[in-house]
Amino acid sequence: MRPSAMSLLLLALLALTGCGQNTPVTAYKAFHAQVQKRDYKKAYAALSQATQEQIAGQAQAVQQASGGAVKAEPYELFFSNSALPPDVTEATLLREEGDKATVRVLFSGQTREVRLVREGSEWKIDLSDSIKP
Repeated sequence: MRPSAMSLLLLALLALTGCGQNTPVTAYKAFHAQVQKRDYKKAYAALSQATQEQIAGQAQAVQQASGGAVKAEPYELFFSNSALPPDVTEATLLREEGDKATVRVLFSGQTREVRLVREGSEWKIDLSDSIKP
C-alpha cells in the first residue's frame, strides 16, 4: 500500500519540528553522548544558563589566580579534567513539574538523579547546585 501525500507531509513536519525529541530524557541522552564523544562545546551548550554562569565565573577566577597564564574557554576547564562517563544502561523520567524535571540514570550498577530545567523550549542539564564553590 502506498502512503498518501498527507501522511508523508505529516511525517516530514514531525521530523522537522522535532516532535517528541524535546523531552528531559532525550536532552540528557544527547548531553551524555556529546560528553562521551568529547564534543565539549555542544555539551556545554546543553547546560543550564545558571550552570554556565557558575562555570564561567570559576574559569575567570582560575585565569585571574594564574595571572593570566591560563586562558581557556569555560567549557574546556570544566570538561578537560573529567573522566568520560560510563555507558548509560537506562534513563527514565522520574518527575516533571513545570519547567523542572529529574531524570533517573542507571549506569555501571549505580543510579543517579539528574536535574534539568526548561529554558525557552529546550531542556537543559542543571548542575548549579552541585558545582557551587
